[in-house]
Amino acid sequence: MIHPSLPSGRRRLMIATAAVSVTVGAAAPAAAATTPATEAPEPLEVPTIAWTSPTQPTFVERDYGLLEVGPSFGLDFTPDDLLVFESHAVATQTVLSGGADIVGGSFVSTMLVNQQGQDFKAFCPFIKNDDFVLVTTPGIDTIADLFEGDATVAVDSPGGAGDVIVNAMIQASGDDRSTTDLPNVQIIESSGLRTSAFVGGEVNATMVHLTQYNEEILPNIPDAQIISSLWEDVPVFMKEALAAPAEWLDENLDVAAAVCASIISGARTLAADPAVYVAAVNDHVDEPPSEAELTELFELIATDDFWPLETGVTAEHVTVMGDAAVASGALEEVPAFEDVVDPRPFEMALELVGEG
Repeated sequence: MIHPSLPSGRRRLMIATAAVSVTVGAAAPAAAATTPATEAPEPLEVPTIAWTSPTQPTFVERDYGLLEVGPSFGLDFTPDDLLVFESHAVATQTVLSGGADIVGGSFVSTMLVNQQGQDFKAFCPFIKNDDFVLVTTPGIDTIADLFEGDATVAVDSPGGAGDVIVNAMIQASGDDRSTTDLPNVQIIESSGLRTSAFVGGEVNATMVHLTQYNEEILPNIPDAQIISSLWEDVPVFMKEALAAPAEWLDENLDVAAAVCASIISGARTLAADPAVYVAAVNDHVDEPPSEAELTELFELIATDDFWPLETGVTAEHVTVMGDAAVASGALEEVPAFEDVVDPRPFEMALELVGEG
């Protein structure tokens, strides 16, 4: 539930303590993972995190890890510590202006912030690949068709995850064009709003979650089709990560490591048991998908390297994501790894949770 008293564009994520009214199967309660440490950790100052989108089933481990597992690493998170925005740009600006400590969103957005002169570093991914699919109406059957006059494409703003994904798909198809070359484009930053625009006939091609395609688009537009999927066509990807000003990371390295450890530990717990995963989705996602949808998503998560179980942001991720952003015109050049990534918190987090 989004708190109604907060201004539009700066709403807090209010996660109910009880399961939501929509249940999926007879799932077991989502038991929290624990740290291998035998002694209770020292309490840490809880940071404020600005999410760039509401929690989705494919990255439910971020909220599950912080809210359920965080105390095992000295972090007593509450829903009030997690701000939710519908824009990566607004969330990032909130951190830069001091309204939050950490932003959780598009990795490319972090590279853009650095290009603009801010010393901002990604330190912990929470969703590498994702269940995004490129959906079209009949007649728009290939990537090349997106550049024809009959296609009206809804994409994210430059640097947003949805924009980078479309560009990565275009590159993977062997086409050297980008979203900046699309003749008919609408900028819609939220995948939910893009879904609504597609169903409403405002656009006939867009990037949405697989669950949104199956549960919202197909019932209304039965002949809608998927022409590309992120996890199949772009296997090396770094979608979203936690990031913060370099100065904050230097001063709060133990906090950043504990945040990352909470997410990693939560991810390992959910990836090991589909019943616990389903329960976590029911607890932390406002509108959980059906049992069939969650079963399909769990298989993707377990087999397609969606979550950061053992590996953080790598130099290869910087190159792949940088190339896609340069192709779109969002970045001038691919940055150096050390300019946009601080690997210390993730390495410390692995020591906290154990590397296996």
